[in-house]
Amino acid sequence: MSIRSLVAATAAALAAGLLAVPVAAASPTAATASALAVQASPVPPGSYLAVVERGRDAREGGIDAREQRLVLVSPTGETRTIYQQPARGYSRFTLSDWSVDGSTALLVASHRRRSELVRVDVETGATTRLDVVRLNTAILDPAGAGVLATTWKRARSNTLVLSRISWAGETTRVREGVSGSMIAGPGGTVLTADVKRGRVQRLLSTSTGAVVSHFRGDAFCTPVRWWDAAQVLEMCGTRGDLHLVDPVAGTSHRLTSRHGRGDYGHLDARYAGGSLYVQAAGGCGYTFVAKVTKHSTRHLRVPHAVGSVVMVAAVGDQLVLEHAASCDGDRPRSVLSLFDPVRHRETSLVRLGRHEAFARILVLGEIRASAY
Repeated sequence: MSIRSLVAATAAALAAGLLAVPVAAASPTAATASALAVQASPVPPGSYLAVVERGRDAREGGIDAREQRLVLVSPTGETRTIYQQPARGYSRFTLSDWSVDGSTALLVASHRRRSELVRVDVETGATTRLDVVRLNTAILDPAGAGVLATTWKRARSNTLVLSRISWAGETTRVREGVSGSMIAGPGGTVLTADVKRGRVQRLLSTSTGAVVSHFRGDAFCTPVRWWDAAQVLEMCGTRGDLHLVDPVAGTSHRLTSRHGRGDYGHLDARYAGGSLYVQAAGGCGYTFVAKVTKHSTRHLRVPHAVGSVVMVAAVGDQLVLEHAASCDGDRPRSVLSLFDPVRHRETSLVRLGRHEAFARILVLGEIRASAY
């Protein structure tokens, strides 16, 4: 397997998150949030939204889910189940997006022959459902009126169409011939790639489909998340280096470029205590956290860690970590924790049951791409 394929496979594995009976009721900078329309948050700052799966241990080291829950986690580890469902056969959901203000979650529910978008009110657990034909990916429309979705033009087509879909089910075609990954931008825009010229990225108006700006990068890049109010963190090239891209100005600079032993690409990055840490792709879907040094990256050793370690967020001098399974069969107890990377001290926030595991975990206020 090529390094590029390995990095892509690992990114897809991390992206996999997770319909249903409702149950009762260090994010990016404030500038980032204000850039994409915000209201008063219904949940405490520093909260997380996670999918928890329960079931038998799978042969590859994960969980063969029989039940899924959408859980709100406070900054200090208190949890509240918002939504849950049995997981039977093809009927599963993934956590696709979480609004900047924390009020709305978007789930993509997969069934044998169809897909369904599910809006979940984080405060009450109330849901709104939309059937979408030939769905590829979807994110919340920052305007609050519905979703932005890419769908296949026809049953056997290779062409993706970007559309706005209201919660009443009204579909407005925005533009044809977009890439599979997109991220919401400021002022009613969305960033995506030119499908015919992969190195060209386009900032599109979500109302008219017009190109607000476009630029050609140094490599093929995939957006990860908004880094600050002006820049998007993107994974670029065959080595999986991280770049910071200003989609309005059309400028870019490299954030990471060196790789230590077993580091096959960088999936995300966070600053903690003045040091830069990356989510590194290892072999066979294994991932770990590494510290960026002057000439390389160095594996961050987390005491008692078994399997993969996933960097969820950074809070001050500490990292928020998830202990996760890896495809080599290692099956740790799923834990969300605060970790001091200097003193190597770990404080558990949430420790799941023996037959439970986290799927996707999102951070309040962060704007992430549809592929992540």
